[in-house]
Formats: sequence, structure tokens, C-alpha cells
Amino acid sequence: MAAVMYVLTLLSCSTAYVVGDAMLPEGRYAQGDPLPALFGIAASFEVAAVLGLAVGTLVRHSAGAVTTVIGLLLLPSLFGPLFGNAERWIAGLSPTAALEKLTQTSDAAADTVGSLGPWPSLLLVAACTAGVSLAALLLLRRRDA
Repeated sequence: MAAVMYVLTLLSCSTAYVVGDAMLPEGRYAQGDPLPALFGIAASFEVAAVLGLAVGTLVRHSAGAVTTVIGLLLLPSLFGPLFGNAERWIAGLSPTAALEKLTQTSDAAADTVGSLGPWPSLLLVAACTAGVSLAALLLLRRRDA
């Protein structure tokens, strides 16, 4: 599932980049090297898909799993500003923060999405996802053995 998600996202993002680049007037917008961002965005979507699979395995209820994953993806960014100075740490742990950093949006300032760079942020989210996946694997073996 992770490999299929990575390939599909990489193809989709690459196509969107080529189409967008063709539509924008030349020289008007500054562009960096697109390849690191495209690979990172594909990896970010892959991590989110694996997180969804792990949470679905843990919860074993489709509506509960979807709600939990959406909460894990969006709530840190939404509720981060409520925590004052801790906002950058709370919002910076969400997978959407890694995605914002990789796409270099204006919302990706260090005070709102943490001071980690895009790749360390993605690695942190991937490590958390690996932990949830390991817990799901252990519970699946214990519960369904």
C-alpha cells in the first residue's frame, strides 16, 4: 500500500507541477528545485496512508478510524494557536506541518509549525507513524492469533 501510494502521489504531484509551470508566466514567480519537494510530498502522503492503515488496524471500526486519522492530521494545526508559546511544538508535530514545510507555503513559518526543517519534521512524523504501526502489528497478532 505504501509503495502504491508513493508512486501515485509522485506521479500526481509531478503532473500538477508540470501543468502549473506551463500555466504560470515565465520569470514572474521564483522557483526552487522541485524534486526534493515532490519526493517529500509523496513521502508525506505515504506516511499519512500508513498511519491510516495502522489506526484502522487498532480501532477496527471504519468511522472511528477515519475520524481518528483526520483528528491526528488536522487538530494539532487547528488547536496549536490556543496554547500560546507552545504552538510551534504542538502544531509542528502534525503531518500537515511537514507538508507545509515541504511545499514552502507562507503558513510554514517557524512560529506556527515548529523550528524543525522539512525533512527532520517528516522523519519525526514517520517515526511516530512507525510506532503506531508497530503497536497495530502487535495488537493484531495478539488479538487475531
